[in-house]
Amino acid sequence: MTGDLKILIAKSEDVPTAPGPFQKKYGGEFAERRFIPHMTDYRDEKFACSHRCSEFRKKYRLDFSDRLAGIIEFPAVLPELVDDPETYIKTELPSHDVVVVIGVHPDIFLEFLKRACGAGCRAVIAPREDPSWIDNSTLNKIKMVCEKLGLEYAFPRPFCSLSKGRFEFINRFIEHFRIGMPEYEIFLDEQDKVNDIRVIRSSPCGATYFVASGLIGVPKDEILQKANHLWAAYPCISSGGMDPELNDLIMHVAGHINFNAARMAIKKLGGMHDAD
Repeated sequence: MTGDLKILIAKSEDVPTAPGPFQKKYGGEFAERRFIPHMTDYRDEKFACSHRCSEFRKKYRLDFSDRLAGIIEFPAVLPELVDDPETYIKTELPSHDVVVVIGVHPDIFLEFLKRACGAGCRAVIAPREDPSWIDNSTLNKIKMVCEKLGLEYAFPRPFCSLSKGRFEFINRFIEHFRIGMPEYEIFLDEQDKVNDIRVIRSSPCGATYFVASGLIGVPKDEILQKANHLWAAYPCISSGGMDPELNDLIMHVAGHINFNAARMAIKKLGGMHDAD
């Protein structure tokens, strides 16, 4: 049953500390300020969305606190090479089905997977919100370890590109928590204004609910422009640095994904030309 799915979150600290010589910083901002607040329906109001968004979210069951097996946090600033990664994993990991690893040093990441497998883990999702988190060499190592341990894996870049595929537990994760590639349906009233929206799947940062709540009352021919403005008003905190493999900013890719979600919702309405 999808309702039995337990997830563990592994992340770096969200601290302003700058790296020193021969050190590197791994960011906990996305996990701390976006993913965890969304998954707990902003129980910690520090990073809460707008009042309008909060009211809109009440239509859905979005507090998955009881599905969180735990949150494991690691230092954000570490040496470029960690000789003894096992020393950073000081506690026994709780039983879980899927681990979401966000911005964790790759040496610790690899050791963490071995421990996670011993705690019942069946799948790992490691979003790449920053190109410096996981390079191609590290990615290949992680995949090899996952295959050796029998773990499913996904490395969405950015997190809102996560889609269903061949892996059972990752598909269940997407379905149960309704996160990944954003998708929603728009309903119009007799004046061709938006009177309701059904969110099928939200971006993991929660932006889709913010956009949807702001589209209520918007005329049909203004939906796309308004959706784009709303997404920009819910600041994306993916990396603004160039990803050499994508030849683009991950933040830009996220913007295109969310823009396309609005465009596809409009196309389902019919009667409008596709946007350029």
